[in-house]
Amino acid sequence: MKLMSLLETFSGPLICPAAGNSPAGLYNYLVERYKQKSLNTSSWNIVGLDEWVGMNGMDAGSCRHFLNESLFGPLSIKEDAISFFDGRADDLEKECVKAESYIQQRRGIDVMILGLGLNGHVGFNEPGTAADSKAHVIDLTSSSIDAGKKYFENRKAPPKGITLGLANIMDSRNVILVVGGASKANIVKSLLEEDASTQLPASILKSHPSFSIFLDKEAAGLLK
Repeated sequence: MKLMSLLETFSGPLICPAAGNSPAGLYNYLVERYKQKSLNTSSWNIVGLDEWVGMNGMDAGSCRHFLNESLFGPLSIKEDAISFFDGRADDLEKECVKAESYIQQRRGIDVMILGLGLNGHVGFNEPGTAADSKAHVIDLTSSSIDAGKKYFENRKAPPKGITLGLANIMDSRNVILVVGGASKANIVKSLLEEDASTQLPASILKSHPSFSIFLDKEAAGLLK
């Protein structure tokens, strides 16, 4: 798997993993490799991609909580090796500065792992987000809010997000997009067959020099 070779390439890699159902299978694979002692995570550093405003790792349904359960805990990632947006913080702009500083101190993100929103967003970078955007707070679209309801017991998702920007993603050394499910087939087709545009944020990834996309059969169902 390309990801495994990438992770073995870097000494003390900075990894930015997305929460969500699409990359969950990949995370399960990494956890199995770790349990088999064929994956060493002791030097990993993590920076968070995004979070719901008003939430942090203490909240079930938050991005941090999802990753704690599916990745950070099972891989024994130390707390001091993780920098993640606190969506409950009083000063969200300070959270953005903190994320940018963490990335700069570690000389950039080595591996960016993304899922794909139904409207083409990556992270919480909604359609129309500027290509040169850095970490920022954003109003989420109704599509993203509706899609996020499945992660919450009360079926209510927050209306705002805090996220790394498209420039942070494109500045990463390697970008991996993982997409699964028939519900993503239409947006995958648009992503791969239409011209790149910030109206479909994920489409700009096609110009990244080290971009890989992994689709399951259902997500690839409409491709020729």
